[in-house]
Amino acid sequence: MVIQLSSQINNTKKEDGFANILGHIGRWQILVCTTVSLVKLSSGWVQMAILFLTPKLNFWCIEFSNTSRITDNSTCYEDCLKYEYDPSPFENTIVSEWDLICSRSWLSSFTQTVLQSGILIGSILFGFLSDRYGRKNTFLFSITALIAFGFGIPFAPDYITFTVLRFFLGVATAGTMVVSFVLIMETAGPNFREILGCFFQIPFIIGHMSVPLFAYFFRSWDTYCLALAIPPVVYFGYFFLLTESPRWLVSVGRVKEATVIVKRACEMNNLPTNKVEESLIKLAESVQSSSSGPKLNYSALFRKSLWLKTICCCVMWTISGLTFFGFNQYISQTSPDPFVSVAAAGAIQIPSNILSIWLIKYLGRKITIVLFFILGGVCVVVLGVVPDVYWITLTLGTLGVSCAAIVATTLYIYTSELFPTVVRNMAMGSSSMSMRLGSMIAPFVSNLSLTVSWLPTLIFGFAPIAAGIVCLLLPETKGTTLTDSLEED
Repeated sequence: MVIQLSSQINNTKKEDGFANILGHIGRWQILVCTTVSLVKLSSGWVQMAILFLTPKLNFWCIEFSNTSRITDNSTCYEDCLKYEYDPSPFENTIVSEWDLICSRSWLSSFTQTVLQSGILIGSILFGFLSDRYGRKNTFLFSITALIAFGFGIPFAPDYITFTVLRFFLGVATAGTMVVSFVLIMETAGPNFREILGCFFQIPFIIGHMSVPLFAYFFRSWDTYCLALAIPPVVYFGYFFLLTESPRWLVSVGRVKEATVIVKRACEMNNLPTNKVEESLIKLAESVQSSSSGPKLNYSALFRKSLWLKTICCCVMWTISGLTFFGFNQYISQTSPDPFVSVAAAGAIQIPSNILSIWLIKYLGRKITIVLFFILGGVCVVVLGVVPDVYWITLTLGTLGVSCAAIVATTLYIYTSELFPTVVRNMAMGSSSMSMRLGSMIAPFVSNLSLTVSWLPTLIFGFAPIAAGIVCLLLPETKGTTLTDSLEED
């Protein structure tokens, strides 16, 4: 604990070399952060699209193998040869398209599990690739794959092809999510990282809120998926606008390339450029002298100086994913109108995200995470014991979503500041993978209410409280300088 405190004090006192050259914020930082954050729109579309691909619908048997009879709605029969559907308010869904009912009903949930599995694998893959081959190239590859697979899904001829394409769409989506956030964190100075980190989440929320709009105007699953695939085409503009992260270039010794980018950025920010190359050379020498050796892999996250941070972050991100998606699932069920409920679940997160800016800046990352993990857990525990009155349950559920949103936003910033540049993207990838595991577990936890009614409330309530306690083991990063090498940590 003494070593951690000493390291924190030293990092606070040490100046950020890039902030000294580029300033903490300016036209260049705002341009990079604004353009890169737009990719989060598609993250919301990809992950929330399932709500309108597999809605609940009525069906009935119209043909039996032996006899004809009067059938009940939404009832399965062993000798039924053909079912008919009422997909209202939709024209056609993947459920009615490929008969995902009765013994095949698990397939409608499985396609989302496969998507989340793709995001999980992509988080690891692209975290490693971007640390090894650069932020820009990895990011451009991921958006190209995102667009290609997005256009392939509407034309899938069968369920297997549809699900396989969604897996690769998830992999590509993870690449855009992980790399874009690290780009923003490496662009902004320490004084503005928390603000830009919070605003970075807004496009995801807008994507979440706009999914019902796509579903409202495009009522068939294929046209709906096609409509969601068209807007990301604008991401091809990144090929002309995006530059490599100067911080990453310096960390791998490519100073000349970094100098060109930084000089151009300084000109945009009206800052002097005469000593840029000299300053970057000194930064590169400092990083290279302390980081010489073979290329790093994920085992570096478990070195003596990082193993506790790695384990704690994975635990917190897993529980964050569990509670975030669990709370949102509750909110989405409060309205019989799916268009309204999904939009409301997204809208609730906007004020929470804005509040995060103030909380992170003035309370700090650690205190914010601990406080709202515990508060969110308490809301769920109370929800399990109060009377089943609509306004009470809605209020507690809304507070739970708000707490989960604040924690999720803060965790992105906190994790990126805990790890040095040479492994930062791998740390973000591992953390994102952990959150994906939590999101995959959440539906199964919710379904436990069918057998043990009190168990989901117990898990959703006490898991975030436990995560808040785990966070107490980590140092505060507010106002500290991003470290570049393992030896600095």
